[in-house]
Amino acid sequence: MSLNINRLIFAGLLLSLLACGKETAPPSQTDAPSTPESSLTAHSQYLDALFADTQAGLEAVAVSPAAQSGNWAGIKQQLVKLEAERPGTYFYVLPDGNYYSLALDYTNLNLSDRGYFQGLFAGKPVKGFPIYSRSSGKKSALVAAPVMADGKVTGAIGASIYLDELHTALNKMFALPTDYTWFVVDAEGNTILDRDSDFIFMNALSQGGPSLQEGVSQALETESSSLQYESGGVRHAWYQKLPNMNWWMFMAKVEPDTQIAPQLTLSLERFVPELQAALERIDVSMAGKLKQHVLKPQNETDIRALLSSILDENTNLINVAFIDRRGFLRQIEPSDYRNFENANIRSQPQVASMLREPRPLFSKAFDSVEGFLAVDIAHPVRNVEQEFAGSVSALIRPALLIEPLLKKTNIPEDYELWVMQPDGMIVYDRDEDEVGRMLFSDALYADYESLLKLGKSIVTSPSGEGSYLFLAQGAADKVIKKAVWQTVRLHENEWRVILTYKPYE
Repeated sequence: MSLNINRLIFAGLLLSLLACGKETAPPSQTDAPSTPESSLTAHSQYLDALFADTQAGLEAVAVSPAAQSGNWAGIKQQLVKLEAERPGTYFYVLPDGNYYSLALDYTNLNLSDRGYFQGLFAGKPVKGFPIYSRSSGKKSALVAAPVMADGKVTGAIGASIYLDELHTALNKMFALPTDYTWFVVDAEGNTILDRDSDFIFMNALSQGGPSLQEGVSQALETESSSLQYESGGVRHAWYQKLPNMNWWMFMAKVEPDTQIAPQLTLSLERFVPELQAALERIDVSMAGKLKQHVLKPQNETDIRALLSSILDENTNLINVAFIDRRGFLRQIEPSDYRNFENANIRSQPQVASMLREPRPLFSKAFDSVEGFLAVDIAHPVRNVEQEFAGSVSALIRPALLIEPLLKKTNIPEDYELWVMQPDGMIVYDRDEDEVGRMLFSDALYADYESLLKLGKSIVTSPSGEGSYLFLAQGAADKVIKKAVWQTVRLHENEWRVILTYKPYE
């Protein structure tokens, strides 16, 4: 059985070290600066034990009668217990790549093209494979155990452990002083964990500075040592390979940077053109690919090549699909979503609009069959006789388009950015609970007259400013907020981009 995550946070380090024959308490803040090597050893052993424990739990399920017989109901009961102990996505995958998850049961998705899949079904356990989900946006480390029956791999039990949540728990447990940082990289240099979650999944060997690249490259050839590198100041680092994982943990003391860069702040004058350009790049890319292509609706290979070329050129898309002139989704890329092919989606507003009047469109937000709020950019396509043959549709999850642009600037804690359609639907907000809500009809906003009044000004004017009363982010207290807004538009549809702040703090 896996250890409870709360027990791991407060006592797990002690338990993992006892397993190694060392009775040592978690490092304190005063211990870390004076003995970074010993602190590093304790933390790396703890993290290693955490994943080894997860692996052991999955292996126990894999040899259970339910897994041996492929009984999803029985497997699910066991995975529910594991999920309660450590947050993540727990699943049972079949040899053809289709899989079941706790959240969806049969998911109608396919994993056969994942980088870990072939090795897993060759009988090799997966230990910490980095996964970034196109649909959820969750950064995870995958752990999986093959199910062996009669000498054959008949399935696999897996878990994608959420790295953002794990990083928060580890930061709390490590309790390092502010002048220390820590991070974990795998053998390819991918940052699996970091004191600052923004660095998770960045590659130290290709995206870090020259001295960091050199230091990490050398570290990956040894078990443990020390190094010095520069990143916003000189950093003195110690590192150690985890005993059972192909990961290296680094702990570094950060010297003050004598050349402090000027503070950057988010401004609509900078952000709005970048968002506009991002939408236009997708639109222009699609138009260009279609112009080069004479579509042959009966040629599946030709269509898939077109869809893949659009996806390759626009990595911020979720998927790209061909929808025929009757409203059936015929082909979709990437292959994760192929189980949705041949579905009749003509009732979706953007598809119905395309069938009525074939022309490029930027849709309003809708609940996608993939399970999240999305928008489409779609273009009609014609066959060799220049007859309307259907459309090519690119699916966008607003948060995954907007947040990388936001990271280019520093947003002060008391600044908030949200995006709304002219009908009042909120398509992006840092508070995910507000995404998809209708400003003028949702009960959450009903008691805030000043907000509703300002909302009417926002939807009727492409730019402006005003103030309103609402809750402070993450708090129960009402505060006065000032707002400024501008507009991005594409194919007769618009988004209002609103920046708010609290002027009296």
